[in-house]
Amino acid sequence: MTAVMTMTFPSATVRRFAWPLLLAVSALLAVSLPARAEYWTIASEDHFPPYNYSFNGNRTGIDTEIVNALLKELNVTPVHRPLSWSEVVQSMDENTVDVGFQFIASPTRFAQYNMIGPFRTGTTVFMVRKDSSIAFDRLEDLTSYRIGVVDGFSYAPDFDAATYLEKVSSSSNVVNFRRLILGRVDVIIGDLHVLNYMAKQDGRLKDVRVLPKPVGLIPRYVALPKARKEKAERLQAAFARLRDDGTITRILDGWLAE
Repeated sequence: MTAVMTMTFPSATVRRFAWPLLLAVSALLAVSLPARAEYWTIASEDHFPPYNYSFNGNRTGIDTEIVNALLKELNVTPVHRPLSWSEVVQSMDENTVDVGFQFIASPTRFAQYNMIGPFRTGTTVFMVRKDSSIAFDRLEDLTSYRIGVVDGFSYAPDFDAATYLEKVSSSSNVVNFRRLILGRVDVIIGDLHVLNYMAKQDGRLKDVRVLPKPVGLIPRYVALPKARKEKAERLQAAFARLRDDGTITRILDGWLAE
């Protein structure tokens, strides 16, 4: 019978050779395996040009590009959900999306959501027909007129609180603008760039004018539901980086200089 020799290595020797090999294999696997993709759902108003709208099947616009840049900084892929504004707010309240934009600052909004920003400041104005004699210095000057607003929008604190004004609600800025042209309202309120964009798209820029005094300069925010605090902290850090390195300013300048 032939004797079989076996050798037993001390445990210290095994550890000395096995652990480096295990670490090397783990590192190789980490490099070779693709990272798990991360997707966030993003709610915004369907048609709010030039800030967010669809073109050739893709979501685009000033604010859309800013939000996309923030998520790219986090290696997150956005899944855009264009909705009516009331549906954007509802999806935030029901915590069915990760991000919604663009919200104005108010104590209520800060209590409801994680607010990131402000990432830009919008100018809220009144628009009238070209031949209108309406003038605006204070809100009381408009008590005799029908003012077109979009249902669910916040504009400026003083205007929003002015219950003595006759505000005629519509479903969108497009409807609001066309009511102005048709004479169904006397004045409309909104963001300067949005109202001018609507007028240009309809070929009616020569038929309207913006009243010289702004209603207000309104900071705009990206918001996340309160339940998504960890994502909000990550997005806030990305916002701070892109604000400080000038990326957000370059996006704004690139669009508004056109």
